[in-house]
Amino acid sequence: MSTFSPSRRADARPFARIACTAGLTAVLACAGALGPWTQAAYAASEETTAELEQLGAQVREAAAAHDAAIAAASDLDSQISAQAAEILRIEQEVLPAQRQRAAQAAAHLYKMRESSGNIVSMLFSTNSLTDFITSMKYLTTIQDDNVEILQDLEETSAELSARMAELSSMKDEAVAQEQTASAALSQVSAAQQAMQERADSEDAAEAEAARRAAEDAAELQRQMEERQAAEQAAAAEAQQQQAQQEQAQQDEQAAEQPQAPDQNTAAETPSQSEQDATTGPDDTTDQESTDTSDSSGWMTGVASHYGTGDGLMGGTTASGDIVTETSMGVAMLNVPLGTYVEIRYGGKSVIAVVNDRGPYAHGRVIDMQPAVARALGFLSVGVGTVEYRFL
Repeated sequence: MSTFSPSRRADARPFARIACTAGLTAVLACAGALGPWTQAAYAASEETTAELEQLGAQVREAAAAHDAAIAAASDLDSQISAQAAEILRIEQEVLPAQRQRAAQAAAHLYKMRESSGNIVSMLFSTNSLTDFITSMKYLTTIQDDNVEILQDLEETSAELSARMAELSSMKDEAVAQEQTASAALSQVSAAQQAMQERADSEDAAEAEAARRAAEDAAELQRQMEERQAAEQAAAAEAQQQQAQQEQAQQDEQAAEQPQAPDQNTAAETPSQSEQDATTGPDDTTDQESTDTSDSSGWMTGVASHYGTGDGLMGGTTASGDIVTETSMGVAMLNVPLGTYVEIRYGGKSVIAVVNDRGPYAHGRVIDMQPAVARALGFLSVGVGTVEYRFL
């Protein structure tokens, strides 16, 4: 089990991109700085000079392709974040209201059908043809309005499903573009190696020039690695300090409100304990999360839910949100608050936001709030394995 790996992978992406860009910059800088040496050492071989110029062009093209791929991936990340926020808004604000209106409309239609005999009697008891026509229009308008409400709910649900599919596709495209960037970097390394091999095959003067070029490139690489290591250490220290501050804030809140229900005990509530008891001692290995992920960033882990029948409804999350029936938030450990996460279970998919800390039960990685669990059909499950990835 490792609840730390998702955040570490998410934090490592910026450093990977910095390293890629720095590596390409160093290669191009070396190519420019060593230009005079190259011309002097290879002046006797026009063929070698032409091949080196061609390799240099390939390096520049690969660098440009790499930069374009990184820029496109960054743009897609921004679009994904905006799309996830809109999906979350529809799930929390639009759908609950439309479901309530649709339920009322369905009840009205049912009542109209049940009392159809009385309605017919009322129509035929009108005093004039004009009153009859007016009553008919009134009843038709009421029925049309109820049908339109039900159609609005169906259209909103269809729109949400389409956006979910589009968001997942955008995420796959972003991952593919990052992989393209890595391939571009590999191409640059291959071109540099080919240049070194060509230099080694020449006479002593050419080999000496190549040796000095390689030493300078190695020194630049060493400096970049030291700088990257320092940046990674600083980022790790900052993340650790943030985690300590969040833990201190949680401890202060717990001290100020000793009687308030604490999410740390969510896993020990009677309803949850009964759900855990149904798994049996032989099922504990199925509840261990894994670090494995596919090329699209999907991971698997054990999830639970809270806020329903455990006394935590109306409680305050780590980010200050209130747990309600329409809460589309989840609790995770060591994942930055505000991170969007896509969760799949039983053929259903939902977008949620990390706004709380937990779960604190061994072997679990996600604790879902009521609306998230309901959207996945997870309320009756209690504890189970889900798929998830960060957006």
